[in-house]
Formats: sequence, C-alpha cells, structure tokens
Amino acid sequence: MARQRFSNHRVLRDSRRGIHPPIWRRLFHATAGSVIPVAAIFAPKVPLLAAVGALCAVLLLVDVVRFRWPVVNQAFMRWLAPLLKAEEDSRITGATYMTIASLLALLLFHKPVAVAALLFLSLGDPAAALIGRRAGPRFRLLGKSPAGTLAFVVVALGVAVALIQLGEVQPHWGLAVGAAVAGLVELMPLPVDDNLSVPLSAGALMQLLGVA
Repeated sequence: MARQRFSNHRVLRDSRRGIHPPIWRRLFHATAGSVIPVAAIFAPKVPLLAAVGALCAVLLLVDVVRFRWPVVNQAFMRWLAPLLKAEEDSRITGATYMTIASLLALLLFHKPVAVAALLFLSLGDPAAALIGRRAGPRFRLLGKSPAGTLAFVVVALGVAVALIQLGEVQPHWGLAVGAAVAGLVELMPLPVDDNLSVPLSAGALMQLLGVA
C-alpha cells in the first residue's frame, strides 16, 4: 500500500509539470463547484435535492471502490491527476466533500443562504489559492497566506453584491459577516475538509443572523 501511494504521488507530481499547471484544478473547482448553487436559483427544490443526493451517492461509491481496489485507485489518480491533490489517493476527494456540503446546505438553509455560502466556497477558495501562491512563502499565518485569505473574502463579498443585484438575496449585513467567516474558516487548520467546513460554517451563521 505504501508503494502504491508513492506511485500515485509521483504520477500526480509529474503530471503537474509543464502541460498540467495547477490553474486547471482551480478552474475546475470554480466551475464545477458553482453548478449546484446556480442550479438552485432556477430549479425546483425537490428535484434538485434528488439530483444532488444521487450525485453524492455516485461519488461516494467511486471513492469506496477505488479504496477497495488499488488498481482502480491508481488509474483514477492518473486520469484525473490535473484536478486532484496528491493526498486524495487515500481520502475522499474534494469534489465529494463539496457535493455533500451542497446537499447539506440545501437541506439545512434557506435557498439564498445556501446559494451564497456555496458560491463563497466555489469562487473564493480558488482565488485564495491563486493569490496565496503568488504571494509566496515570505509570510504565512497558520501555514497559509493572509493575502489569499483577503482574496477569498473580497471575492465572497463580490458574490454577495452580485446576488443582491440579481435579487437572489436581500441586502443584509450578515452577508459580509458570512464572507469574513468563510475566509477565516478556510484559513484555519481544521480537521474537517474546507469544502465541507467553509460553506456550512458561513451558511449556519448567515441563517442565524437572518439573511434571506
């Protein structure tokens, strides 16, 4: 198993040199992660929940299968190398966590809160990663770049403004608090995956503050 994981890490490392820059993972995160919250704006709630629930089941099944059969896991990691982190060879993927977070957000929060919280994650997290990477290792806080956290919050605030302008959420100071909390949770080294902790933390707080 150790040899298998080393091989997977090498495949990912080699694939990210040259033709597979990390930008592809950021773009995938932003586009794929935004599909469900954007769909929530237009689609009826019950069919959407059914679709997202089915997607959760499929992604979890894929993870179970690849953990059970190393050869499947190796092929999975090789084929999707530009979109995956090396450590995802031995844990649930970020896409699975994001889909679970989407299902929980749609179940637990009002639609405007769920849409805002999920878009904070899908657009803010790639911005934090890209800006943090450009900032370099000169100054780090909790292992991450404060510049990346600031970029996350700015993008999340932009999402809030856009949703207000589109009439999808009412103006409320809780949106700014939710954006700030989302950025702080992304910064903190929590044991829970960011794709799960960020939207649920921000969404719970915005719901509590009365965002609608």
